[in-house]
Amino acid sequence: MPRARAAIAPARPASVAAVIALALAGCGGGGGTGPSGPTVSAGAGCELTYALTASPALSGADPLLGRQWHLRNTGQGGGTPGEDLRAFEAWAATRGAGVRVAVVDDAVEVVHADLFPNLVADASFSYRAGNRGSVWPLPCTAANDRDGSPIDGHGTAVAGLVLGRDDNAVGVSGVAPRASLVAFDALASGQDLDIADALLRDNPVNAIYQNSWGSPDDGSLHRAPQSFRQAVSSGVAAGRGGLGPIFVFPSGNGGCYARDGNGACQSDDSNFDGFVNGPGVIAVCAVDDTGRRPFYGEPGANVLLCAPSSGDAPNVTTTTIRGAWRDDFSGTSASTPMVSGVVALMLSANPGLSWRDVRLILAQTARRNDPTDPGWIPSVDGHAHNHKYGCGVVDAAAAAARAARWTSVGGSDRLKTCEMPARVPSIAIPDPRAGQPMVPAIDAMVVPPTCDIAEIEFVELTLTAAHTYSGDLRIRLTSPTGSISELANARLCPGSGSNPCGAYVDWPFGSARHLGAAAAGTWTLELTDMAPLDAGTLDRWSLRIHGR
Repeated sequence: MPRARAAIAPARPASVAAVIALALAGCGGGGGTGPSGPTVSAGAGCELTYALTASPALSGADPLLGRQWHLRNTGQGGGTPGEDLRAFEAWAATRGAGVRVAVVDDAVEVVHADLFPNLVADASFSYRAGNRGSVWPLPCTAANDRDGSPIDGHGTAVAGLVLGRDDNAVGVSGVAPRASLVAFDALASGQDLDIADALLRDNPVNAIYQNSWGSPDDGSLHRAPQSFRQAVSSGVAAGRGGLGPIFVFPSGNGGCYARDGNGACQSDDSNFDGFVNGPGVIAVCAVDDTGRRPFYGEPGANVLLCAPSSGDAPNVTTTTIRGAWRDDFSGTSASTPMVSGVVALMLSANPGLSWRDVRLILAQTARRNDPTDPGWIPSVDGHAHNHKYGCGVVDAAAAAARAARWTSVGGSDRLKTCEMPARVPSIAIPDPRAGQPMVPAIDAMVVPPTCDIAEIEFVELTLTAAHTYSGDLRIRLTSPTGSISELANARLCPGSGSNPCGAYVDWPFGSARHLGAAAAGTWTLELTDMAPLDAGTLDRWSLRIHGR
C-alpha cells in the first residue's frame, strides 16, 4: 500500500495562525446547517465539520508570500539568493488559469480560504469509508501524528503549494495560483484499486495528477500493483483527448534511511519504487535553499528534475488543516507539487502540449544547480543529467516561455518504441575475494539500425538476477555513446529473512539519463557484487526504448 511521504524532520509548531472562520463540531454526516451557514464533513465518525463561509475578497497582498523562499529566494533563511523556481518571472505571462489539477492524497481541506476560490464545484471525490462518493474529501481528524504534523493534513499542504490562491489578502500563493483544484482522497481507503480509479477519474478534463506519495523508503524493492501501471499507461494514451494527463510523483526521501556499522548512510534509490520508474511518470527530487541535495535525497536514473524543498533549514510554508498555514512542510512531498504547479503554468500557456512535450520541455529548460558536482554528464544533444538532480532544478519562467512556442512531438500515438528480444546469459556474478578486484558480470545487447529512434525519451530495462543478498549488487547500463545509468547501488536493508532487499525477478528499471541520444548500437549491462559471501547469476534482461 503506498503512503504519503512523511515529514523529514520533527515538525515545528506552525508559526502562523488561522484567519478564517472554521466551525468544529462533533461527528456528522454529509452536511447540515451551522451557526455560520451550511456545513460539510468528511463523513460519519469524523471529528471535523466545516462551515462553508463566504470567501474573502479576492484582492490584496498575500501576507505570507515573503516566507515562500521557493517562489523567490532572497536569502530569507540564509540560503542562496536566486535558488528558487523563478515563479515571479513566470507569473508575468501566466498564472495557470484554465488548467485542472487533481490532488491525489490522504485528504484535502478544499474549503480552506486559500484553496476554495480555485475549487471546481462538485468535481472532487472521496474514497473514505463512510464518506465514499461525497464531493468533500476533507480531513477527518484534528489529531497530530507522532512527528507533530496533522493527521490527514498532508494533502492540504500539498494543494497549497500547487494552487494556493494569490492576491486574496490571506495566506500564501501556489506556484499556479489561478489553476483549478480537484481533490481525491484515494490514500484514505487503503485500496490499490481506489488509487488507480483516482488516477483515471475525469481524465478527459483533469490535466495534471499531483501525487506526493510512494513506496516505503527503506532500500528494498517495492513493486507497483498492476492496476497502477495500467492506469498510467491508459491515462497517457487516451486521457485529455489523446494528449495524456501529466502524472507527477516524488522520487523519495530515502537518501539516508539507515546507517551501517561505521555510521555511513545507506541510500535508497528511486528505481526501487515501482511507482516512479516507468515512462509515463515524472519523478521529482528535491534541493535545499542553496541548490544542493539534502540528506534525504534519493538518487535515480529515472529522476527527471528537482524542485526546492527543505534541507537543514528552512522548510516550506503552505496551507494546513483547520483553516491555518504551516511553515514546516518538507521533503519531496513539497518539491513535487511545485513541479505540478509549473506544469499548470505550461499548459495554461499552451493547452495543446502532450505528456511527452511536457517532459521534454521540463528537461530542456531545467536549470543546472550545484554545477561543480561531479555527477553531471553531458548528453549527445547538449542536455545534462545527474543521478542526484536529474536534468536540474525546474525553471518556471523558462518552461512556460518554451511551452508557449513549442511545436508538439505528439502523444502516445506518435511515440516510437523498440522492444528488443530478451537475452538469457545465465552467467555467474563473481563474488569478490579478499584482496582481489571486483569483477562484474557483463552482457551486451545490440539494438539494430532498424530501431529508428533518433532521440531517446525513456529507457526501460527488465532484469532477472538471482542473488542470495541482492543488496550487494551494483547495476549499471551503458549506452552506445558511453553514458552510464546507475540503476542500483549496494546497500544494507532492514528487515528479517534471507534477502530483505528483495529479489530482482522481472524487475523494471527506468532511465531518463539517455535523453536525446540515438537508440541503435551496443548497450552493455554490468552487475557487480560489492561484498563477499553471497553469490548469484545474471539470468535474463530486456530493453524497451521509447522516443522519436
